[in-house]
Amino acid sequence: MTSKEPQQPNGPDSSAFGPVIDRLGPRLRAEFEQLHRSERTILAALTKPEVARQFAADPLATLAALKIEVPPIIKQRLKAASLTGDAPDLHRPRAFRLPNGQVITANVNIRFTGSPKVG
Repeated sequence: MTSKEPQQPNGPDSSAFGPVIDRLGPRLRAEFEQLHRSERTILAALTKPEVARQFAADPLATLAALKIEVPPIIKQRLKAASLTGDAPDLHRPRAFRLPNGQVITANVNIRFTGSPKVG
């Protein structure tokens, strides 16, 4: 017999989103749950290399182009990140200096493959 974790009173079981989401406040968690409803559409679009590159460079603009409504808190954070330069520039190589002075360059390869089946 398996036991299921209790569901949140305001939405689906947050364990579907992982431990990071569990640490968020209730409003932000609700916004991620709202965005999660568009997961299939997002993943289908990201199978196209050009859309995946655009998403890595500007996720908010890509979601808007896909006609996916981005909740207000997430939209605000994505806008602020692109304006302040805090948005990760994942499509470009990044250099890191190690404590011993050596410099290594990381090339990030983003591959969207789907999510685990919940149910």
